[in-house]
Amino acid sequence: MKTFKLLFLIGVLCGILTGCSKDDELFNPNDELANSLKSKKIPTQFSGICTPIDNMGNGMITWYDATDDPRVTGVSYWVFTDIKPIDDVTIELTGTTEIFVGALTVDDVVNENYVGKWEMTWKGYQTYSSPESVTFKIVAHGTGTGTEGEVLGLTARWKYTMDFDGTPESAAIYYSKGKITEEL
Repeated sequence: MKTFKLLFLIGVLCGILTGCSKDDELFNPNDELANSLKSKKIPTQFSGICTPIDNMGNGMITWYDATDDPRVTGVSYWVFTDIKPIDDVTIELTGTTEIFVGALTVDDVVNENYVGKWEMTWKGYQTYSSPESVTFKIVAHGTGTGTEGEVLGLTARWKYTMDFDGTPESAAIYYSKGKITEEL
């Protein structure tokens, strides 16, 4: 037993005295793999379409956001907080949105039949083809935070785009894309 202890002590002392060269380090702060394993925010991309459900009045419109990520899919309440003309063809739009994840109908939201909730603020521009035109494009950017359930604490960014070409079908669809960011 004394021999084992002596060999162990000699091994430890040799390790301390000889040290490790920089090339022998187990963790190199410049190592790409080591840095990728550190805690950081990881974005997940999503895309989808947003179709109207109901105009509830008082500036509130309900939509259904269908995306390829269930964490941003559900009934959304949109409220305009400001509508401001910029020039003859451009209007600035701002507002707030709540997305009730997993809800399929307004009744689901009322009955709290959803699994998470996002609160978003957004700003966008509606630009007409010309001052006399009824056709327009809307592009809005939103930033939100998960405030309930499965999305609590997550953050996300959205971009919504509508190209209204004069047909009723084009007024009923926003295309959305964005990213959800979570801590790893």
